[in-house]
Amino acid sequence: MKKTFFMLLVSGLMLAACSNATPTPAAEVPIVVDNFAVSAEGRLVPANFVQLSFSAGGKVVEVLAAEGGAVAEGDVIARLGNSEALQAEAARTELEVLNARQALDDLKENAALVKAQLEAEAAQAREALDKAQRRLRNLSNPDIDFYQERVEDAQLALTQAQQESEITDIGAATAGLQAARDGLKLAEEYLGRVKSGNDGCGNCDPQSVEDAQDVYNDAAHAVRIAEIRLQQAQTANANAIEDAQKALEDSQQNLAAAQRSPDALKLAVAQAEASLAEARLTDVQRRLGKVQSGPDPDQLALAEARLATAQSALTAAKVALDNTELRAPFTGTVAKLGLKVGEQVAPGQAVVTLADFSSWRVETDNLTEIEVVKITEGQGADIVLDALPDVTLRGKVESIGTVFEEKRGDITYTVKVVLTEGNPLARWGLTAAVTFDK
Repeated sequence: MKKTFFMLLVSGLMLAACSNATPTPAAEVPIVVDNFAVSAEGRLVPANFVQLSFSAGGKVVEVLAAEGGAVAEGDVIARLGNSEALQAEAARTELEVLNARQALDDLKENAALVKAQLEAEAAQAREALDKAQRRLRNLSNPDIDFYQERVEDAQLALTQAQQESEITDIGAATAGLQAARDGLKLAEEYLGRVKSGNDGCGNCDPQSVEDAQDVYNDAAHAVRIAEIRLQQAQTANANAIEDAQKALEDSQQNLAAAQRSPDALKLAVAQAEASLAEARLTDVQRRLGKVQSGPDPDQLALAEARLATAQSALTAAKVALDNTELRAPFTGTVAKLGLKVGEQVAPGQAVVTLADFSSWRVETDNLTEIEVVKITEGQGADIVLDALPDVTLRGKVESIGTVFEEKRGDITYTVKVVLTEGNPLARWGLTAAVTFDK
């Protein structure tokens, strides 16, 4: 069919050359119109098929599909070994992602609490610094007047305690004890008279003796109470005098120490304590400054980096686990299975051919550059399989190849024709004749 127009033209020229030399009237050259339909040959293939391979090498431990069997999208066709360890690693990294995300959430949620805690810590550090600086000032440049006033105050307190003791000795507590003792003496005399009177009286009332005894007992009890009160007052006064005396001695020692040159060791310790307190305050103020508008940026970056690292590790673990499984990328039929349990496979080695036999197409292999320009996408075509010469199937052009191949001196292009109707007897690889609609 190719070069048809060229052959007709050559035949016409040859006939003209063979005519006699006698001039004849010029004849009109007929216009040749190519009314022949374009046809091509090709092979029948599934509309969707793929060769599958493992991304990682290893030993096959499971084959879950059979050759010729149907699989759904996502079904596992086969597995390599070590999947249990990889599953454990994936679970571990998933837990780390959860922990890292929780730590990041806690950091954000607790920002206000952390700020309040640092503010309290800063106040305590400031108070500690003030105390340390006062101690350092007192050691390096003591206030003599202050210590002198403390001595005078202590002396006055001691004098007051001593006077209180004297007042107790001659005051109400002592007088109360003496009055109680006088009352006891009178009650004792009264009891004696009642008893003597009753001894010489046969018909006297014995109740009078009991009443006199009660009066005596009450008086004795009052004496005991007065003695205890006086003793308590004297003990309190003695303690007060002792405390006041100790306070006076301490203030006198402090005054004497202030009047002497400062102790070098104590001064060095005070200076170190003041420096340490100042450093602590600076540190807490620095940390407080970082959390004025939210979490500490350094801690936030660290928590985010931890989460990102955990997520990357989880992704890598899942990829490693996925690489041990061969899954169907679409629903179809296992056309070819090249796997056996126990054998080793290499990464990228084609081991399974998966095809979707629900639709077919023919891929041509001999359309020339002259013919292909007459074909357009969507153009209809008749397909006759060599194995079924009496059956004509319909199809339409799905795509036209953009890259050429040189075959037997001709420039050819591959055209894919998808069948719009099927046949249960269709088989992969059957040869077909395609006649494109004019």
